[in-house]
Amino acid sequence: MSLGANIRRRRLALNLSQQDLANALGYKTRSSIAKLEKDSAGLSPDKLLSLANTLHTTVDYLVTGTAPESVTRHGTVVTDSTLGEFPVSQKDKQKCVAIILAGGKNRVNKYSIPLQFVSVKNKPVILYTMEAFQRHPLVDEINVVCLEGWEDFLPAYAETYGISKLKDIIPAGDTGIKSVRNAVEWLSPRLSPYDILIIQEATRPFVDPETISNAIRCCKQYGSAISFERMDSLTPFLLGEEGEGLTHLPASRLINVQSPELYLAGTLRQAFFDAASVCHPMDETICSVFLHHMGKELKFCEGNHNNLRIVYEDDLKLMEALI
Repeated sequence: MSLGANIRRRRLALNLSQQDLANALGYKTRSSIAKLEKDSAGLSPDKLLSLANTLHTTVDYLVTGTAPESVTRHGTVVTDSTLGEFPVSQKDKQKCVAIILAGGKNRVNKYSIPLQFVSVKNKPVILYTMEAFQRHPLVDEINVVCLEGWEDFLPAYAETYGISKLKDIIPAGDTGIKSVRNAVEWLSPRLSPYDILIIQEATRPFVDPETISNAIRCCKQYGSAISFERMDSLTPFLLGEEGEGLTHLPASRLINVQSPELYLAGTLRQAFFDAASVCHPMDETICSVFLHHMGKELKFCEGNHNNLRIVYEDDLKLMEALI
């Protein structure tokens, strides 16, 4: 069979539509996938590898039609510093579980409600975020860590807007990392150590399919994936207590961490166990800083400049303009 026919056969085996695959790869319309399946569009090596990863198969399979199972029988292993070695056959069974953090209490806006629940264009901010993961074909389920008093809104949103992947609504902690810990403890009975947890802020409604796909590929390969944006356009100084610039920081080495952040479930479980054993204060707002403090190795994956985080009321106006 041709490359296009192999792509189509694998897509159908995963029960994906052409639009599903287009979304996962960051294409705007299904026509790009239709052209690939008709062998009327070329693929760069990078795009071919991206396509193979998204379809949970290999480049060899797409090019030659060789069954992907034959590739995983030769004892190839992936190494994670916490979990040790595990076979590729186990890796291929990984679930991708989204954890959306909606525990923030910021009410500094004219609505006097948390920003994740403010409506923009007649939909709350959190719903845009949930829809991004609902649409992504590699995401198996969605769980929301929710601020107390707002839990009852989420099932209604899910029913009204077709968020069928929503599974659990989990109580938030009083810091970002405690909210993540609550989610990991809540979900642990149904997670294997190798399942991928996608940690996403509810207030980043413009997370795009390609960012999610790239992060999943990175996490499958390295055991973690932290989305970031380069800060090359800045001229940063480290300020002293009196406001004077003490040190000029090289912008080429600075990054701004975004969400999603992706980790293996076993890695996070072990980190929380280690934190408890040393009475760590658990005051971090994001996972990457917590794991850095716990001495874990991190892998970063470039995200998207438009992955806006809603922090101030003016950000809501910008969100509306972008929509």
